[in-house]
Amino acid sequence: MLESAQEVFVYLQGSIIASLSLAFVAGFAATKTVAHERRSGVLFFLVIGLLGLFLGEFMLIYSKIVEYLESLAQLRILVDLIVAYLGSFLITAIIHFVKPN
Repeated sequence: MLESAQEVFVYLQGSIIASLSLAFVAGFAATKTVAHERRSGVLFFLVIGLLGLFLGEFMLIYSKIVEYLESLAQLRILVDLIVAYLGSFLITAIIHFVKPN
């Protein structure tokens, strides 16, 4: 499990700008999906997105799905966006459930 987390960190550090961009978009979309009436800042979107991106990539690496994605290099950014959104959605839903408006 620890080595999967280390692989995620190495992957995300490979292109920091792309990771931050994906994280922001995923965090924004997930936050607006779960709690659209709530106002949040750019930093909140980025933190939620980074946590979601880490969670999503961790699940890809831990479940060995990333090995199949190596053959689909053209779709990797789309897959990263989808897993970042799903991870961000899960984290935002938990936050919204624990602390509703």
